[in-house]
Amino acid sequence: MKVINLKLKENSYNIYLGNNTVDKIPSYLHHSNIGNFCIIITNRKVFCLHKDKIKKITQNIPHKIIEVTDGERCKSKEWVFKIINELIKVDDIEKKVFIICVGGGTIGDLGGFVASIYKRGIPYIQVPTTLLGCVDASIGGKTAINLKEAKNIVGTFYQPKSVFVDLRFLDTLPFRELKQGFAEVIKYAVIKDRALFNFLEANYQRVKRLENKFISSVIEKCIRIKAQIVERDEKEKRGIRTILNFGHTLGHALEASLGYQKKLTHGEAVALGMVCASFISFSLGLCSKKEKERIEKLIELYSLPTKLSFSPQRVLRSLSLDKKFIGGIRIVLLERIGKTKVCKDVSLDLIKKSLRIIKKLG
Repeated sequence: MKVINLKLKENSYNIYLGNNTVDKIPSYLHHSNIGNFCIIITNRKVFCLHKDKIKKITQNIPHKIIEVTDGERCKSKEWVFKIINELIKVDDIEKKVFIICVGGGTIGDLGGFVASIYKRGIPYIQVPTTLLGCVDASIGGKTAINLKEAKNIVGTFYQPKSVFVDLRFLDTLPFRELKQGFAEVIKYAVIKDRALFNFLEANYQRVKRLENKFISSVIEKCIRIKAQIVERDEKEKRGIRTILNFGHTLGHALEASLGYQKKLTHGEAVALGMVCASFISFSLGLCSKKEKERIEKLIELYSLPTKLSFSPQRVLRSLSLDKKFIGGIRIVLLERIGKTKVCKDVSLDLIKKSLRIIKKLG
């Protein structure tokens, strides 16, 4: 098991990475004094697949399991208050309640948000069960829910007490779910690690097959990249953490414009957003045509889309409500693989051109 420490001025924590990290949680809970009553937030699919692991987590502590709906639909104000009502039912003066989020990025976003606002903050732990959760969503303390108009528009910065990344969870994931994680992995390579990009190109078949040596190395590299960025700019006040949004600005707008339907997953939206961002970067003379094409090719190698049927007008409406749309369109663009820059006031015409590049005809 590897232990990666995310060092912050306040609320530093460890990220545990390995094949059996969930087995360590009962001992962690016993020694950490995090609380004496556990709320597990998960969904039906995860609970059915991993019932034994979840039972092991809570074997020595009073607990309640709350199953929320699957996917982005759980990141709603309705589910926030359903969970808070359940917290109120079990909470009393003798209890120190804490939350464990067991699931993908949506579970972590929802559970972390509830933890941040209930009693002005209670402890929570992240146990990601998806590749996207392992490399990105569970780390860094961003929590949020969606409104129908825009994704992640209501949220907080609130760090977990620890993150347990157990590679065994990945074995049960359908390939479409794995692809979501591959999109975030590609993002990390593009923004910060050219060597990782080269590795993903050369070993794409072995990474896609989840060969332990290869997938564990990739996940560790992504975790370390994100940890280093968050350490330097925890609450995105210095502009450093903003580079993590590469592919996300237009990706989130695509998701919102489609009403968070299953037609488009978050990872697929990010992949399309990266295609757009690469096109804009090339159009502005920031990166070469070769770099742009390498990114598009890598996205295709990991079976992610580069085209989609959608309404550009709806995407632009969603984009105008994005939290990164502050007095103009601010997008993370590419200088070269491994280096990005944040550009403000990208023209609306160029945004529209990039959307035409990814729009499927017919």
